[in-house]
Amino acid sequence: MKRLITLIALMMFFGSSAMAGGFFIPEQGAKAVGMGNAFTGIADDPSANWYNPAGLAFQGTSIMGSTDVLLPNNEYVSGGVSYNAKKEAFVVPQLYGNYALDSVPVSIGIGINAPFGLSTDWTNSNAPFSRVTAGGDSVTFSQIEAVQANLNVAYKITDHLAVAVGGVYYKATKVHLDNALLEIKGDGDGFGGNAALLYRDGSFSFGVNYRSRVKIDVTGIATGLAPLGAPFAGMSGGATTSVTFPDIVMVGGSWQATPSILLTAQADWTNWKTFDAINLQFQPSFLNVVTGTSKIVPENYKATTTIRLGAEWAYSNTMRARIGYVNDPTPTSTPDISPRLPGNDRQLVTFGWGMDISPAMTVDLAYAYVWLDDRNLTTANTPIYNGTYKSDVHILSAGLNYRF
Repeated sequence: MKRLITLIALMMFFGSSAMAGGFFIPEQGAKAVGMGNAFTGIADDPSANWYNPAGLAFQGTSIMGSTDVLLPNNEYVSGGVSYNAKKEAFVVPQLYGNYALDSVPVSIGIGINAPFGLSTDWTNSNAPFSRVTAGGDSVTFSQIEAVQANLNVAYKITDHLAVAVGGVYYKATKVHLDNALLEIKGDGDGFGGNAALLYRDGSFSFGVNYRSRVKIDVTGIATGLAPLGAPFAGMSGGATTSVTFPDIVMVGGSWQATPSILLTAQADWTNWKTFDAINLQFQPSFLNVVTGTSKIVPENYKATTTIRLGAEWAYSNTMRARIGYVNDPTPTSTPDISPRLPGNDRQLVTFGWGMDISPAMTVDLAYAYVWLDDRNLTTANTPIYNGTYKSDVHILSAGLNYRF
């Protein structure tokens, strides 16, 4: 089963990547994106597998596919000169399903998605920190590409209340922590769990979703690059590290204010304290002359609380318009910031649209604009990282939901 999930995930995410300059990608369903991802108190389509699996108990059998296209822009300014990370379009698809049992009030759901990841490529930017002269502190290419497979069981206790539990398997298919002297890459996996609750009563609903931390143990290889020169260029040695994805608690509610207006609000607590450092261990080899036996890169992230607001207007029997707003504070610690993760406080505005194209099929579209406050770094623990970091992201989402 583990090998089957890995194979499905690799096939589904072949050639895809996550948002540059980010770590958590909460945009995991087109309908939810249109409402600022304030969806834990709604959870009325198969993306409930991510937002609140208890919502599956109030649904019938269905399948849903959706995709995000992320267009990030990362700029670094130092000494009046601007340097840009490589611009790419990153595709992050999701696949969800729900099977409602006939004889008991139980639903079984599965979600395959990529809620965590990053990719920043400064290799050809000519930024001071990307050059050989920055040595071991240089930063070129960073990547974490991880796929989640989540199996959920939801139970409807009453017509108003449902609960769910689930198991999670993460496969980190690609991990890169490259610099101007070394290519460091690997992969790994890990397990976690989740639990959720959804209460519905008339025009009000309330939901809670908890997702556990997941530790990914990464095994890989470090390879010397050409600037090292002979005899180290091309020499390789084993390398290991780990990445712990944080615990997340989502709490949300919704109110059907009128027959056509739905209002929703949500708060997400993310325990980023789990990301305190990147601890690299290098296995014995001749390359240890360059790498040493270990290296610790402090991160010292802090826990954050994100506020999400959304609304939906059903302006006809088959069509709906949506809007959302998000305030998302950064978990980063100023002295420890590096170009690998130079984020800052984020705000999002989102817009969405949905249409029932048949009694069994719904299409959803959404757009989100993400702007990050400029980060003017002057006190970095690694002085070569000082400067101003500027970022924004455009996100396009589309989804198709089919009910059996």
